[in-house]
Amino acid sequence: MKQGFKFNNKNLSLWTYLAALLWSAVFIFSLEWNLNQNQRMVPERAGAQARAAIEKDMIYRSVVSRVGGIYMPVDQGIIPNPYLAHLPDRDVTTTDGRKLTLVNSSYFTRLVHDQEAKMAPHGIRGHTTKENPLRPLNAPDSWELRGLKKLRSGQPEWSEETLIDGKPYLRMIKPRLAKASCMNCHPEENAAPGEIMGGISVRIPLDELQAQADARVLNIAGWHGGLWILGMIGLFLGNRLLRIQSEKMQYSALHDILTDLPNRALFMDRLEQRLENAKRHELTGAILFLDLDRFKYINDSLGHSIGDELLKLVAERQRYLLRAEDTVARLGGDEFVILLADLHADPEITAIEAQNVAEKVLDALAQPYHLGNHTLHSTPSIGIALISPESDDASEILRQADAAMYQAKEYGRNNFRFFLPSMQMLASERLELENALHSAITRNQLVLHYQPKVAISRREEILGAEALIRWQHPTQGLLLPGEFIAIAEESGLILQLGGWVLREACLQIKAWEQRFKGKPFGRISVNISPKQFQQKDFIQQVISTITDTEVDPTGLEFELTESSLVEDVHDVRKKMVELKKLGIQISIDDFGTGYSSLAYLKMLPVDVLKIDRSFIRDIGIDPNDDAIVETILAMSWRLGFRAIAEGVETEEQLKFLRARQCDGYQGYLFSRPLAADGLEAILLKSADIRA
Repeated sequence: MKQGFKFNNKNLSLWTYLAALLWSAVFIFSLEWNLNQNQRMVPERAGAQARAAIEKDMIYRSVVSRVGGIYMPVDQGIIPNPYLAHLPDRDVTTTDGRKLTLVNSSYFTRLVHDQEAKMAPHGIRGHTTKENPLRPLNAPDSWELRGLKKLRSGQPEWSEETLIDGKPYLRMIKPRLAKASCMNCHPEENAAPGEIMGGISVRIPLDELQAQADARVLNIAGWHGGLWILGMIGLFLGNRLLRIQSEKMQYSALHDILTDLPNRALFMDRLEQRLENAKRHELTGAILFLDLDRFKYINDSLGHSIGDELLKLVAERQRYLLRAEDTVARLGGDEFVILLADLHADPEITAIEAQNVAEKVLDALAQPYHLGNHTLHSTPSIGIALISPESDDASEILRQADAAMYQAKEYGRNNFRFFLPSMQMLASERLELENALHSAITRNQLVLHYQPKVAISRREEILGAEALIRWQHPTQGLLLPGEFIAIAEESGLILQLGGWVLREACLQIKAWEQRFKGKPFGRISVNISPKQFQQKDFIQQVISTITDTEVDPTGLEFELTESSLVEDVHDVRKKMVELKKLGIQISIDDFGTGYSSLAYLKMLPVDVLKIDRSFIRDIGIDPNDDAIVETILAMSWRLGFRAIAEGVETEEQLKFLRARQCDGYQGYLFSRPLAADGLEAILLKSADIRA
């Protein structure tokens, strides 16, 4: 197959690969960012804890300083502060004899820090300090000394990660500002309010925070790994689903939905490849173009669902007949085409091989089709075009096979024909004729001729006449039905022609009614096509025509072919009964050439059987035809039908029919089809009508 048919899958793989790379890049970026954020949280949390601890110390100092200090019991291990000895009320005794000592804010904060050291030696630890403290325990270490310098240079706080006893800590120091109340306890400071008196430092152990961060690393990596795996699985599944959907869409684009056969696009691609191989490797092949005969009739009469099922069976039978290297495709409607590959190098043998396949196809497709309650017969017409190393145009080869197929239809259907150059000319003429037929009605180019039906008696009584359509073509002259009726049937124009014939026949009957002043002149029979008869509103059309023309319907006879009877016999009977109620007589035309059976005939209100001219032609010469005609006549007599023989041209034929009590005949022996005035002249001379 050409590259254009599979670009979707290639692009799909490329986009999936790029999506996987993008997803992996996003995963790596997210993982790295989250790990960095996780690591940054260690100093950030330590800093937050340090600020909280310092703020706590500040609050303690503020509360104690605001109340001027607090008294605490000496018996609880509180040592009187020697730096407050100058205060007269440093030590007091309560009425119950308890001794209390005054604790200022600095002392209270130091007590808190000492308690922290006892409870968590390696935990958070605060310290109040300044450059020249009165109390040696408040002396700064080297880090705090540097921190105090930072604070005095204007920094609001200073922090740094350091090692203490080999363990990591975050140390932070913030300034301790002087207040007016501070001077009561520390007059030696001589500091103005708002001036830095020292600082409060705190150390935060980082081991526990780092351990928590390390634990989160596993969690982060686990979640990211899981998301990456889910993402890759999603991409893989998405790729698979899209690939399946793409393949389905690609398959649907190249195959017929109904029959699952290759469609026109795929067939033409394979044909072009076959032509390239034929040219490169001196190979041969053939195209068989198939069209089902009268498929429209089946589709219109039984419905599209039955037609679709028939097409499926036709496709299956063809597929079963072919080799693996051959291709059968459905082009659309009821048209199929077969590509035969790698046939014999000799063109004559190639033709024989193609003919053998065509015969097998004809035989296989001619077998009955059993669809529900219906048993259908459908045959193909096949056109064959050969492929040679010189063939280079796929469309032209297909057109050649198509032209040959139409030639096969013109030769009677259910056969095959090879392409000849003259076929294209015939196809062009056929198309031109079809286009001209569209306007033949409106341009009054159609006329009716009438062939008398004669009673087989000594008097040769006129029983009536059959109305036969003719086309007065502007350039080709008078055309007989055999030259255009098949085109009308296939193009759908048969409905318009049938309606025109019925109306014109009714108008002529009305004219003769007035001309002969009520004297009988027999019935005028009109041929009704199967498609026309099977219309749902056929009876209403007949009634409307009779009403519009004001004709007496007892002067009408409808001739139906056997193919009109073989499908829905109940609908056929219903319509026949309604026609009989109107007074219209019914005859079966071309009897013996179709598929009707006695089971059908005995159920239907038929009046006349018309014996087909193919049996009449050789009576007295071919014993088989003699036997057939005798059988039909005997059956007609038994079933109560009248029998009319068509195509009687010799006295010997008439004698044979008279001896076997045939009711009537029509043919050249008595008269060719005549224009209306010609038949009128015969009627005037008959024994039944006098001018």
